[in-house]
Amino acid sequence: MENREKKEINFWPYTIVGMILTVVMLSAWTIKVALKNPVQLENSYMMKYQDVDENINEILLKQNRFRSRYIVALSGNRLSVGANRVEVGITDKNGTNIEGAQITALVTRPDTTEFDVTLKNFTYSGSKYLSEEFNISKTGRWNILVRVNLDGDEGFETYKTFIK
Repeated sequence: MENREKKEINFWPYTIVGMILTVVMLSAWTIKVALKNPVQLENSYMMKYQDVDENINEILLKQNRFRSRYIVALSGNRLSVGANRVEVGITDKNGTNIEGAQITALVTRPDTTEFDVTLKNFTYSGSKYLSEEFNISKTGRWNILVRVNLDGDEGFETYKTFIK
């Protein structure tokens, strides 16, 4: 009688090597995707996020003081492809138009900073502040962020719009 021993194959080493190779391939894929899609800076207060993080209490205090005294209206802003202007109305709580405010606006897409337009030259005409003319060449979602400085108080407003 011949004693035949069957050799059993152990698959554990192959499984471990396969898992290591899978992790390496997925890591390379993650790096490739991350390099194609760079991180965009947050600009909700028109500042670098480090500055916002450092001074958020002071920013919110100024914002609350501003909102208790003034109302900023951006309701008439409809952007379109081509030439545009931003209109900002500022009134006190009694409805009186306010003159002498320093306004900065940022027209931006929410997903990228590539098409940002910063507006600093506003002229007061009767009841509203009008920005200089600027062009938009791309359809889609857009945000208008406005910073108003008035008597030491600072207010921030955001208006979201869609261009067809």
